[in-house]
Amino acid sequence: MPTNDNLLADPRVWISGLALLVSGCSVFISWRAGRNAARALAISENQEKRREPQLRIYLVKGYRRLVPKRQLFGFLVSVSNPTDINNSVARAELQITYVMENDESAICRIQHNAALGEKVGDSTPASVLSLPLRIDAHQTVSGWLLFALDNDAIRKRTIDAHRLILEDTHGVSTETEPIMVRDWTDESKKD
Repeated sequence: MPTNDNLLADPRVWISGLALLVSGCSVFISWRAGRNAARALAISENQEKRREPQLRIYLVKGYRRLVPKRQLFGFLVSVSNPTDINNSVARAELQITYVMENDESAICRIQHNAALGEKVGDSTPASVLSLPLRIDAHQTVSGWLLFALDNDAIRKRTIDAHRLILEDTHGVSTETEPIMVRDWTDESKKD
């Protein structure tokens, strides 16, 4: 059996020790490369997520007016595009949930009608949004969305909830939570 002095002189010990050192360095470099790859993947996934079409709707205020034979709804909104790609609003709808005689709910959807802006004439300086509406990346636009509902559509039923639905050019729909209309006037009995 070799002595300790002869053990360090044996080239097999030096080669084994050197192999152990090289394999330890390889494990450390592999671990660092794995961490960097995971970080690069997370960054790439976040960039890809920012390229998915998405719109956000912020309600500033809303009103409801009863006029002879119909109801007019107006919503001052800000629509933002938080993504890295340009987008457009292709369609805007107001979804109304109303209660029927037997306490069942029904839903009615109304298209935005920019032509109502001439008849409504609100004192707010914001303009009526016309569709399609281009919203560049990281930009926000604001204006009025206007809707008209004929009284014959719901008759004398009670409107329970309002919800705005925007559809972009990619077919992705964005909707608000049920919203309250604070300004409510009845002009149906005026001459």
